[in-house]
Amino acid sequence: MEIHHKAKILIDLEKLNTLNTDGCPACGKNFELGEPVVLACGKWEGERYIHEDEAIFDKKTSSYYEKRYYKETFG
Repeated sequence: MEIHHKAKILIDLEKLNTLNTDGCPACGKNFELGEPVVLACGKWEGERYIHEDEAIFDKKTSSYYEKRYYKETFG
């Protein structure tokens, strides 16, 4: 898996407080300060931040996808 920097951020205090109300939609765990996260598509509507290690970057669409969703959708 290649690492891409499009839509990738490190969790700061503001994002931590905002995103931890629901946790990571891919794995359910809370985010921590300084963790790398990416905007990804998944079973949810639109793009949401998930842990980088829960994502796959698709070169064809230039987008990140949640791993399980990607495997189910694109095989």
